[in-house]
Amino acid sequence: MQQPLLSVVINTKNSEAFLDKALKSVTFADEIVVVDMHSTDTTQKIAKSATNHFYTFDDVGYVEPARNFAISKASGNWILILDADEEVPERLQQRILQLVADPSADAYFIPRSNEVFGKELRKTGWWPDHQLRLFKAGTVTWDDQIHSVPKVTGKVEYLPSDESVAILHHNYQHISQFVERMNNYTSIEANNVGEASTTPTEVFGAFKDEFFRRLFKNEGLSEGMHGVSLSFLQSFYQILVVLKIWEKQGFKEEALTERATLSALREFDKELRYWMLTYKIRKSSGLIRLFARMRRKFGL
Repeated sequence: MQQPLLSVVINTKNSEAFLDKALKSVTFADEIVVVDMHSTDTTQKIAKSATNHFYTFDDVGYVEPARNFAISKASGNWILILDADEEVPERLQQRILQLVADPSADAYFIPRSNEVFGKELRKTGWWPDHQLRLFKAGTVTWDDQIHSVPKVTGKVEYLPSDESVAILHHNYQHISQFVERMNNYTSIEANNVGEASTTPTEVFGAFKDEFFRRLFKNEGLSEGMHGVSLSFLQSFYQILVVLKIWEKQGFKEEALTERATLSALREFDKELRYWMLTYKIRKSSGLIRLFARMRRKFGL
């Protein structure tokens, strides 16, 4: 039997909402491997109807260990990683087949279009969201830690930030879904951290760095309620990690002092004014831009 040229790897856990769409979008591949983390809905039934390469793996609360297991079960010369709530559009299907037939690199980052709360986002840091998804077998590995960065051996290329060749990601559909995952992931991250500072500076810093980046630098303001809400939610994610580390350390009261808190608040206010003026400079012209530049320069 001839070795498959392209294997698709999909990891699942209670993924019935979009799994059928994901599987139908990768029928162009030579092999589909699905590894399920003991779903309790119809996920396993849907997967088994689409492929004979179905396996289960213990649920540890996040995907990385199961992903490495799934990759080990793929027999293709090339591997395509797809999440169970993603789809590969037709133009991207054609591009992938071209790349595996005549490759110019060993691994490819593919842009991803994220649909969050019913809207495909183009700001707030969610686009082009390049993900390492296509690679020659044996060239990419992930650590088993949550949100680990893949390690690549060989040449890497990025596909252009073109919506027609982007993976479609049906990301968060509900606020409660975001909060549920946030609670799970932040607990795992906090437990994986050793001793760490949990001073007011760290708590405010965890929030403001993420908030200002997404709301101002990545123009979340221009995406209306979607951009503002996600800037808050993702910033709160960072705070939760720090606070759960504080919890793990026994809720040490000496970590919080009035003086340190006021100092952190003043720094927050200073950076907020800076970013508001920077955003105004970017979005305005003429005298308004000139006055905003002067205020930012002199800290007014």
